[in-house]
Amino acid sequence: MLTSLPLMQHLINNIRTTREELGYSQEYMAMKLGIGQNGYSKIELGYTRITVERLFEIAKILNTDVFALLKSQLLMEAV
Repeated sequence: MLTSLPLMQHLINNIRTTREELGYSQEYMAMKLGIGQNGYSKIELGYTRITVERLFEIAKILNTDVFALLKSQLLMEAV
């Protein structure tokens, strides 16, 4: 993972965990986003920054919202 921002690392981990809990493959996510599997893999590895628009697309596919993907880290930073 190349990203060094703690919030981005947390977000990427939450996306991966949620995807795996739902049983979705990277190929499935890539197809739904209209990108290649390699491109999606780069998102989860932190090689590609996630745009706000892409984040909302990912949250929709994962049947969650952006705040749920960010929530734990935001609560930890508030303490």
